[in-house]
Amino acid sequence: MKIGVLSSGIVSPHGIGSLGTALSPEMVSTAEGAHTHPVALVDRNAPELLKWSKEPRMRRASPISYYMIEAAHQALSAIPSLDLSRVGIVATFFLGCLMYSVKFYRQIYNEGRRFGSPVLFPETVFNSPVSHVVSVLGIGGPVYSQIGDKSSWVTGLRTAESWLRNGSADHVIVLGAEEFDPIALDAFYSAGLITKEMVTGDGAGAVLLGASGGGDEVIFIDKIADGYGFADKLGAVNAATSCLNQFPGETPILSTATSWTRTVEQKITEGRSLIPMDHLLCEAFTARTGWDTLLGIQLMRERKLDGIIIPYWGLSQQIGAAQFTR
Repeated sequence: MKIGVLSSGIVSPHGIGSLGTALSPEMVSTAEGAHTHPVALVDRNAPELLKWSKEPRMRRASPISYYMIEAAHQALSAIPSLDLSRVGIVATFFLGCLMYSVKFYRQIYNEGRRFGSPVLFPETVFNSPVSHVVSVLGIGGPVYSQIGDKSSWVTGLRTAESWLRNGSADHVIVLGAEEFDPIALDAFYSAGLITKEMVTGDGAGAVLLGASGGGDEVIFIDKIADGYGFADKLGAVNAATSCLNQFPGETPILSTATSWTRTVEQKITEGRSLIPMDHLLCEAFTARTGWDTLLGIQLMRERKLDGIIIPYWGLSQQIGAAQFTR
């Protein structure tokens, strides 16, 4: 069975449904006010997102739920004849439901544990946005949330592939999504995950996977490599080397590294064909991995490449990669 990328969905600061709009970042202060940082956010008042507010269960949902529903809806709308009872969803998160988590714990900190809002708490759980997606869109297949750094996207692809091969689902949507809150910037600075010139953002990316017989426009997942963990930057070089050694040396690699992983990328891709990223994407963690995937597929079609390797550089614990072919 060949697993193909059949359709996609995008919600990003670059646009809804595409990545063609240039970024217009604004300077945002961290929660502690110690730093300012360029940030580009999704237009949360976009009509494509606001239409979901008519759903009763979405009245208290956080922005990430809206991003995910719209991205999944775009992917499903491309193939309207699907049996939704046989569609699964794998959601990948780094930060997840950040805004409501911050509100909930700030309330406890300021007013005491007895005053933690039972209205806010359900929306702090990683599975909450996924439950909104499947309920609103009527999806009946298996559902799974995976939490990690950006490399969790690769594990999501592997999970989806397993479901398709063992018959658990006929089609699977893999979603990567994040939402933004200024408190995250303090954590990013403290952990050294972002640099001053990086633009951070939020949004969602989705791919719909399924068995495909082929054709010029179909792009297949040929090989997945995940589980290459590290504890420090030297370990990241070794992990990335082991990961990329799983793929043919002649296949071009899409440059997707950001922040400190750029140095790692330069070291381990010497002597290999490295394709620069034409789009200046903001760093939106697992949402960014979805966008990287779609831009890599777009580049394959534009340049008529037979294959491309897309690394997914986790900034905190792991690296993974996937090879896509015609």
